[in-house]
Amino acid sequence: MAAKWLLVLTALACALSASPCGAAQRNKIVFISDLHLNVDASYSWLYEHAGDLSSFLGKLYNRADVAELVILGDLVDDWVCPVKNAPNSFADVLSAPHNAGIVTALKALCAKEEIKVTYVVGNHDLLSYQDENRTVLEDTFPGMAIISEAPGLGSYSKDSVIWAEHGHRYTMFNAPDVWSRSGSQLPLGYFISRLAASASISSGKVVNTPDLLDQYVKYPAQTMSQEAQGEASAIWDDAFVVAVFNAIALGTGHWPWNRFRMRGLDGYDGDPSVEGVAFTFDGIVSGWPSRQDRVTPVEAIWNDLGHLTSAANLIFEMPDFLKDKYPFTPRIILFGHTHQAEFQYHSGPEETIYVNTGTWIDGKPMTWAEIEISPAGGGDKVYQVSLWYYGETTPRHSGTIVAAAN
Repeated sequence: MAAKWLLVLTALACALSASPCGAAQRNKIVFISDLHLNVDASYSWLYEHAGDLSSFLGKLYNRADVAELVILGDLVDDWVCPVKNAPNSFADVLSAPHNAGIVTALKALCAKEEIKVTYVVGNHDLLSYQDENRTVLEDTFPGMAIISEAPGLGSYSKDSVIWAEHGHRYTMFNAPDVWSRSGSQLPLGYFISRLAASASISSGKVVNTPDLLDQYVKYPAQTMSQEAQGEASAIWDDAFVVAVFNAIALGTGHWPWNRFRMRGLDGYDGDPSVEGVAFTFDGIVSGWPSRQDRVTPVEAIWNDLGHLTSAANLIFEMPDFLKDKYPFTPRIILFGHTHQAEFQYHSGPEETIYVNTGTWIDGKPMTWAEIEISPAGGGDKVYQVSLWYYGETTPRHSGTIVAAAN
């Protein structure tokens, strides 16, 4: 243990000094997620923070220590659109005037040879793997590496130590769904997001999907006793999910016969009704174990309510049933999706670090993660992981592990 900490202290000394250790090297990876660029300020989740985000990207461009920017999903948001409107395209979003500064700054980063830019698919840009959407991203951000595969999943890894995803794979409402409706990938969460956009228009206050799920699922559960919570989890079945969706629809002013305008998106030739959507997804809980066989149905519901920590811990443990689903057992895991920044260091024979990168949407702290990688000798590397809040001069949380990089 003493030898290990000597390696850590040596690496940190090199990072902080301006000496032959090499302080000016580009050895940091910056992770951000959940930008949610959209079209109309009346329902867009990112509007007031647009200037802060473009400024942040501009500062990354001028930093001498950044080797890579990784965007962990929900860069473009083509989900959040009122029920009565035709869905926005990727091109619509990226050409919106209030996004111009962000697009310009990100395009400049992509053009800078010293900094690699990688995008990993999220749920709100789940269809980025489709040719039309991928082409828009490639044309707008030349040089950006795109990790997005059908039906809307992707992951980033480095050194067989770092594993990063958006996190929607482990959630009930937002994981890609190719089973409920033939030829489609969009899950129930897409339609909940459309309802949220309509609620924003009618209320004059921007409403987001996590807020709706908190209102209709999380807060009622938290007011129960621990015993009642256990009983509630036991009845979180197909009927429960349909009831939640119908309650959200009614609560946002939509009746069973109201229709979602789709404009042919995701194979929808017609415009499904609220009732039709409920029937389409009325088997997602019972069918979950044979479809998304990584976390249980109850865990998948909690994960959509901001509890992705359990999914990270499961991957750290790497039980036998997961071993064929991951190329290695990570020591560092990063997710987004929940819009709640989080940092957890676990000590033990093999230390691990889980970070949720948070979000940049209005009304939330603007957060990101950084990983500094330094040689430690003997084939090992030091990974210093930090969680940052915009406007602060030091990271709010940080931790360091030493690992053998492969």
